[in-house]
Amino acid sequence: MAKVPQVKVIQPIAEQAKKLRVAAYARVSSDSADQLNSFATQVDYYTSYIRSKEEWEFAGLYADEAVSGTTADKRDDFQRLLADCRAGKIDRILVKSISRFARNTIDCIQTVRELGQLGIAVEFEKEDIDTGNMGSEMLLSILGSAAQEESLSISKNLKWSYRRRMKSGDFITCNAPLGYYLKNGTLLPDPQEVPIVEYIFSSYLAGKSMEEISNDLNAQETQFMRKKKARWYRTSIRYVLSNEKYIGDSLLQKTYTPNELPLVNVRNNGQLSKFYIKNSHPAIIPVEVFETVQDLIESRAVFHQPTSVAGSFSLSGILKCSICGSTFHRHLKKDIARWNCSQHAKDANLCPMRAVTEKEVYHIFLNVYNKLLDNQDILKAMLNQLLELQTKVMFTRPDIVELNEKISELIKQNHSLTRLRTKGCIDSAIFIERSNHNNKKIEELRRKLRQLQVPDRTSSLIENTKLLLDLLEETKPMLEFEPSIFKSMIQKIIVYPERFCFHLINGLVLDEGRCSR
Repeated sequence: MAKVPQVKVIQPIAEQAKKLRVAAYARVSSDSADQLNSFATQVDYYTSYIRSKEEWEFAGLYADEAVSGTTADKRDDFQRLLADCRAGKIDRILVKSISRFARNTIDCIQTVRELGQLGIAVEFEKEDIDTGNMGSEMLLSILGSAAQEESLSISKNLKWSYRRRMKSGDFITCNAPLGYYLKNGTLLPDPQEVPIVEYIFSSYLAGKSMEEISNDLNAQETQFMRKKKARWYRTSIRYVLSNEKYIGDSLLQKTYTPNELPLVNVRNNGQLSKFYIKNSHPAIIPVEVFETVQDLIESRAVFHQPTSVAGSFSLSGILKCSICGSTFHRHLKKDIARWNCSQHAKDANLCPMRAVTEKEVYHIFLNVYNKLLDNQDILKAMLNQLLELQTKVMFTRPDIVELNEKISELIKQNHSLTRLRTKGCIDSAIFIERSNHNNKKIEELRRKLRQLQVPDRTSSLIENTKLLLDLLEETKPMLEFEPSIFKSMIQKIIVYPERFCFHLINGLVLDEGRCSR
């Protein structure tokens, strides 16, 4: 009789449940009176919530100050969160809403997609979305677009409110010009800066040019210290001399923000109404002095020619021939300054490139500069890309990774101290002592980090891009060729028969068509 097979079932070994490392991301306001938005409150909420789940392990809270949500730049803790995710330290992220995570749909989708590839889910509490359970990105895309529209709607509502207040005369600019400071929404004369404004007006009335005044101010740095300690340019002086605020009046809506992303201010050249408010604040300059200066500016502009030695030779070594690669050299013909390809000057058969007038180069540079002034988002986007590239490099080198991890741990300790202080577990003296100790360590580690980050091409491009943005921030539309700004911005110009190719100091290349001949 055949034996009946007997089957014994061997049960699988039950896997030890692994706790998910859960972090939270928040955007908080440093000056908000609303305690619900305070950092300490959110620390308590997310810590308690995450620790109430047996299957979860608290992996930290990452928080940034709530500024404009339409871009992902300048969010240090958000970048630290992504770095920790890439390092395999986090399994799940909690966020109050999509708008807190990103109000730009593209940024939102790209970030969630990257995190998904790392096996990290994002839970948006307000929208009740868990990306770990989503079969597609469609819903997230829709809600991300909604968040983006929310941002635009907020911007529109703010602009409507501003314009209503402009019409009623209740609106005062959020930024104080040189010579003033803001107090309770009112512009008041700044005793430290008023002498600078008076010096600029009196010097111009005494016959000095705008460039001479800017040179004087740069040379007298110790006497005339500006808040931002930036250099003076002719355009800076012109802006002061032409600003109606110094006679106590305000012209509102000189610039505006279009209702589309990116939300970047542009000049109002008649697209929208402007509002002139008389006696909106105390004056610094008498009206008659201001009007005399405006007449002088107009009369001098008629006779102004960029014939100074500095201006005449600003193009030396800058102009390069696109055909033969030679450098252009300057010569005068019938009192007209021209720049010739050196090979063409020797023999026209060697290079067919014709001469360009100095006036034409200046004119085209003005076009390039003013276009860049109105489209600074090009530089900002480039800066973000360069910073992202630099960040990726930073998190691949072991020595740099180690230092960043130590810095991250100390920041987490500071967050924990804040939570303990809020709960009353430690007194203020101990909190301050430990926080200061940690901050000193953080600064020391960052100093070591800077020493390891030997300047490379990327770092150089980043610094030069920042310099360009600072320069544009400090100046206004250029009406006359400014040699100092030109030299600060331009590395070289490649001359083509039909166009100029401007190579900026940060590697950006801008083309501009030649003047018709």
